[in-house]
Amino acid sequence: MKKSIWSVILAIAVYTAIVFLSDAKEVGYALSGISLYWIPLFLSLSLLNYLLRFFKWQYFLVRIGVHIPWKESLSVFVAGFSMTVSPGKLGELLKCFLLKDSRNIPVSRTSPVVVAERITDLISMIFIAIIGLVLVRHRGAMIAIGAGIVFVLSIMVFLLWEKAFGFLANHLCRIKKVAKHRGSFEKFHRNCSSLLDLKSLLVTVPLGILSWGAEALVLCLVSISLGIEPGLSVGLALLAHSAGTIAGAVSMIPGGLGLTEITIGAILISAMPEADAAVTTIIMRFATLWFAVLLGIIVLGVFKKKQISRNIDNEFA
Repeated sequence: MKKSIWSVILAIAVYTAIVFLSDAKEVGYALSGISLYWIPLFLSLSLLNYLLRFFKWQYFLVRIGVHIPWKESLSVFVAGFSMTVSPGKLGELLKCFLLKDSRNIPVSRTSPVVVAERITDLISMIFIAIIGLVLVRHRGAMIAIGAGIVFVLSIMVFLLWEKAFGFLANHLCRIKKVAKHRGSFEKFHRNCSSLLDLKSLLVTVPLGILSWGAEALVLCLVSISLGIEPGLSVGLALLAHSAGTIAGAVSMIPGGLGLTEITIGAILISAMPEADAAVTTIIMRFATLWFAVLLGIIVLGVFKKKQISRNIDNEFA
């Protein structure tokens, strides 16, 4: 909870800085011109992203032999959004603990799914960014893309190359408290190898390209709602969103706060005034990141309430 509060404080500081650095008066004027009727359209693209990512979550669960009713699985998946504002989104390991509480499925069995989600998301983002580069040729984004490629390759080497993973595990197991979990490390490695094989990547990476590509189009809708003619190009939207997300993920800053916004805004400035770029970036982040967090908190609350009620019923059964 304390970490979440600090993330909100950081977000407020970031967005306040963006507003004042971009001319607060111009930003306010741009915001006042947006009709509330646009909000459902912004959120619909985010919901499409979540739906496609849920399909990927389900696919990964089936790959490791975990079969649960889709409604429960969807609740667990969305509840994980409550921890989106965490370094590398690894707070979404909450999903694994929810499955442990509700289905007694070991965390060591499901945690590779969360890791595979994050890695395939990044791979998808890199492909989207490359598509954006081909369409608009923006040199500034190449640093983020390059960093993303190095980051993904480094993690893939440790997860898939048995000698590299064994080297890391052996060093960690020198710590007595860690050594007793060696079996869990080995199981984690096997599941990661299974979830990140070629067959899996051919399914999950295209899903990721579709899901995150849809979310990137929020930038196009926001630019149109601001009255920018002819609106932001699809290529620039794909590049800005993906490069910003990659930069935030590689930095391991909770939710990518600050670096993601700066990267997106810097790319958008090439196509619109600075104030409009700031407003577009902020609205996009509220319609994607913060909408997901809010949705996750609500679903988590409902899920935990049902779980408590179920436990009480079992006690009196």
